[in-house]
Order: sequence, then C-alpha cells, then structure tokens
Amino acid sequence: MIGAAATAAVLVALLPGTASGQESEPDPRIGLGAGWLDAQSASSDLDLLAHRDKPAGFVNPANPGDFGYVASDLAFGGSHAFQGNYNGFNVYDISQPANPTLVSSVVCPGGQGDLSVYGNLLFMSVEETRGRLDCGTDASAGTRFQGVRVFDVSDVANPVQVAAVQTCRGSHTHTVVTDPDDSANVYVYVSGTAGVRPASTMAGCNNTPASGEDPSRWRIDVIKVPVAAPEQAAVVNNPRLFADPQTGAVDGLQNTPPTTSHP
Repeated sequence: MIGAAATAAVLVALLPGTASGQESEPDPRIGLGAGWLDAQSASSDLDLLAHRDKPAGFVNPANPGDFGYVASDLAFGGSHAFQGNYNGFNVYDISQPANPTLVSSVVCPGGQGDLSVYGNLLFMSVEETRGRLDCGTDASAGTRFQGVRVFDVSDVANPVQVAAVQTCRGSHTHTVVTDPDDSANVYVYVSGTAGVRPASTMAGCNNTPASGEDPSRWRIDVIKVPVAAPEQAAVVNNPRLFADPQTGAVDGLQNTPPTTSHP
C-alpha cells in the first residue's frame, strides 16, 4: 500500500498543470458564430490583413459547400498569388498585402487545382472526369482531359493555356523539378490517384493487376516541358518508384480498403 501511494504521488507530481492561482486561457474558438460570408474567426500569433470573397464562377450560391468549387492550393510568382480551385484558378496582385486585388479569373473545371509557377509558366493538376481539354463547363461535351495543364502567365491579366498533357490517372498533385545541367527544360513529377481511364479516352491506359503487362497503377508520370516551347510538353517517363530492383516486381504503398490494394 505504501508503494502504491508513493507511485501515485510521483505520477501526480509529473502531470502538467497551471501555476498556482492561474487558470489557462479559454480556447478563443469556443462560441464563434457560424456563417458563410460573415463567420467569426480567431487566430493565434497571426494578424489578418485582408480577406476577399471568392469571385463569381468559383462558388455555388445555392450550396456554398459544393465541393466542385473548393479552393485548393496556392502558388506564388513575383508580386502575384495564384489561388487554385476545383473550378479553375484566380490571380491576385499582392504587392500591397493589406489590399490584394483580383487580376484575373480562369474558369477551367477539372478538380484538384494544385498549382505551381515556374517563370512565366503555370502548371495545374486536373483529376476529375468532368475536365475538358478546352476548359469547357459542360462535362458531357468536348474532349475529356485528366492530367496537367500548362498556362502562359507572362500576362497575368490574360493567362493562356498552351499545353495539356494527358495521363492515365489524372494529376492529384505534382512537383516541379529543375536540372542544374538542363536549363532549357523543366520537369513535372505527377502523382495521379483517380481511377484508371479507359483506353477509349487515352490510348495505352489499362487497369490490369500488378502481375499484368504494364499496369497503369503504381507509378508516377514525368512530364518534360521545354521552357521556350511549352506547347511541346509531353510525358517522358513512367517510373515505378517502389518496384523491386532485383525482380522488377511492381510494388507500392497500401491504399485503404475498399480502394484497389497495392501489391
């Protein structure tokens, strides 16, 4: 009994607590009012300088939570911020941080909207089946597109799509990579997580198992983009990062059921 009591005393002594006579500050998020454009907010060690509502075309007024208009990733180039959205992207002039101004909006549905900027080029991930090659909003018409779009943003007020590189599983995220020995090109490493497209929408795609011939799963795509001629962007490699180097057997990270399991 004495040993148990002593142990309990030691444990109590080790537990974190507030200084005598002091109480912890209440969580400032407790009791915040909800809302769409007027929701209350709280922050810690951050000062909000400005807020801008989503522009027209990037929100569904009838359903503010519509996932087809979700704001995704940010990219930065010079004094501009590029805000990705599942329905396209917006460009803001942030040269005056307390007064950002909308420069241009590009409605271009396709989901994800992960953005990267390199010089005058902007790369955008497209994963959903509603994506169209021409950025059209009617998913039932036009040529289907899933992959990485390339925009010329040398004139941020008028971004122009100069290339659209198709991939078998679209692009959920991507990473821009440069080679110190190859300044003429930039490379985009693409991770696609959508279901494998049918060959009718992109030749060479297949959903065979890992033991089959060249399955479209369990790999990334590497896109080579000539900086001076980005319209020539194309997939140049499909490495299987987790393949067994000795046997060549396909391997990968385990997905969560019920999605297709990696080997």
